[in-house]
Amino acid sequence: MSATVAAVLLAFTSLGFSSTIELNQPFTPAGQNYSITALQNLTPLTLDGGTPVGAKTNVNYEFQGGFGVRYTNALDQLTDFGIGLYDSDYAPGIQAASTGLNIAFDHLVSSNGLSATLGDFDLNEFSTDFNTGRVAPTVSIYGNGGFLLGNFSAAQIIADNAMSLLASNDPITQTDLWKLDLGALVGPNVQVSGFTLAADLYNGGGSQMVVNSVPYFLVSVSGCECASVPEPGSAFLILSAGLGCLIITRRRTRGLFAAK
Repeated sequence: MSATVAAVLLAFTSLGFSSTIELNQPFTPAGQNYSITALQNLTPLTLDGGTPVGAKTNVNYEFQGGFGVRYTNALDQLTDFGIGLYDSDYAPGIQAASTGLNIAFDHLVSSNGLSATLGDFDLNEFSTDFNTGRVAPTVSIYGNGGFLLGNFSAAQIIADNAMSLLASNDPITQTDLWKLDLGALVGPNVQVSGFTLAADLYNGGGSQMVVNSVPYFLVSVSGCECASVPEPGSAFLILSAGLGCLIITRRRTRGLFAAK
């Protein structure tokens, strides 16, 4: 990582956040133009049926600075989790559902350079697919008026080279960090109003994922080429917008996450 990003991480560490914290629903980082809303009961293929009722955004559950979801389980108990698959409230043990995080901008932003930093997939630069014992991501991206621009599965994320490694074991978060390039999924110069992150029922190769999965987490949202997207400024967002602008030197591998 660059010296700038390392400095941001060290500054965040000095704030001393460590235990899991429940945030307001929706959670709006101070001075920023987007909000984060936790969802549960998402259908893990189409991301239909999600509800904020019974869900809360949390932070620091698995690692410092990672945003996840505190959901209400079938026994009406609040459960700290991240973004992952679980037995849903309406059919425990039968129907897999996903928790999720919805990012809503308060005005339209450009898809150029728009990305999210995600963490804790337990992958590295040599990985060829998502681990079926953990979690695979899926994302829905919305345009003007909340119009659905597309649901993008783990397989599509891999096929579009939309996910790239930032750190295989970040020294502060102690986990792998990845950049999810939303512009690579919807194309350039597209107006975006928001997006929803969730867990896919299948990995890129079509193998079904384990329920309950080991979840992943949102770390930050950045749009270094989008003038209308602010740099993350909350104390809970551990990476600056500059993270999305890092030039990553990748090893030449045959992994599906490597640039082709």
